[in-house]
Amino acid sequence: MKEELLDAAEQMVQDRGLNAVSFQDLADAVGLRKASVFHHIRNKEALARALIERCATKHGPHYAAVVESHADAPEKLRRLAGVFEAGLRERRPCLLAALGGGRNTLPEVAARELSDTAKGAVDRFAVVFDQGRTEGSLRYTGSPTDAATGFFAMLQGLQILVRSLDDVERFRAAAEAYVDSITTS
Repeated sequence: MKEELLDAAEQMVQDRGLNAVSFQDLADAVGLRKASVFHHIRNKEALARALIERCATKHGPHYAAVVESHADAPEKLRRLAGVFEAGLRERRPCLLAALGGGRNTLPEVAARELSDTAKGAVDRFAVVFDQGRTEGSLRYTGSPTDAATGFFAMLQGLQILVRSLDDVERFRAAAEAYVDSITTS
């Protein structure tokens, strides 16, 4: 039942943010009484922390597989963008962006875990930017971490923008244009 609650919570948070999700909403979504929800998830902090952990375990392996593949750096960036596009098409945009929008309302521990998870994603992406600089396939200024931070933010922002435009088809073309703009060949 906890997984069903987290599935429902994840969708709600992605659609409207953590602060707009009530335990009554969760109970209604899975057919429980509100009091029963608290048996599985004791409060909003526990909910936020469970969603952050789930995000890391759910998406981290996808990112790692791309980063560890034998592709060149531009192809890896395209594949990373593809992970974000797939999430968008499944109506599951980046949960870190949804939670990050309300970061200052999160309890301290959850906010720290959110920061750690985001840093982990940026660090993974930075490996690709470092590879691109080393192999001469990517052109950017600043450190690989700076470039990876910008790339991650672009993907999250692009998800938000194309949802606002109600035009998911624009995601791939826009992400491709970005990768092309920093590719040397």
